[in-house]
Amino acid sequence: MNKFWQALATLLPTGYAWPRDPDSTLMRVLLGVALAFDELDQFISLTMQQWLPHTTCSRLAEWEEALGLPDPCIGPVSDEALRRQLVAQRLRGPVLAYADSSPAAVGAIVRLCTDFGYVANVFYEKVFRIDRDGMDDRLGAPGYLVVDMSSMCDAFRVEVNGMDDYMVTCSRDPSILLCLLKRMVPARYALNFIVDGDFVAA
Repeated sequence: MNKFWQALATLLPTGYAWPRDPDSTLMRVLLGVALAFDELDQFISLTMQQWLPHTTCSRLAEWEEALGLPDPCIGPVSDEALRRQLVAQRLRGPVLAYADSSPAAVGAIVRLCTDFGYVANVFYEKVFRIDRDGMDDRLGAPGYLVVDMSSMCDAFRVEVNGMDDYMVTCSRDPSILLCLLKRMVPARYALNFIVDGDFVAA
């Protein structure tokens, strides 16, 4: 507000009729005008924030409607910060592993997993070869994309878990990630999920 007040004061002519004393009537009138300019400036700033997807609150529903959110894979979300994050991700699109890579590149899929809070090791399955692979390697099949979420899941342990616990417990729901990847990965690849060392049908 002081900047508006100072700017208005510098526009005044000089002389005895134009005092710069803060307690003078003229300067108090300018202070009132400066307060109005300051309120208008703050209003414009807040209005601009409501039209930006990463800062909006009142316009968030409009952004979601324009972008086809809530995502059918994730469902409705109540947390406003997460909703703004999903809007920004939909606007940005997939972050590619490198400039001319496919959205199905391993690096892009790992980035997608990270953006949604999943820790996964992603690789393309290769056919087992005697001269290259070892005894503990999988036989493999071409055309399979493997998403290993073992680091986020724990298998049932007799000494730890109870009768009403699941056989495998994951910190995040794998079905959400599977739904997102099915939309992203080209149809020529089949998805295989590994949860705690075991394959899960995709």
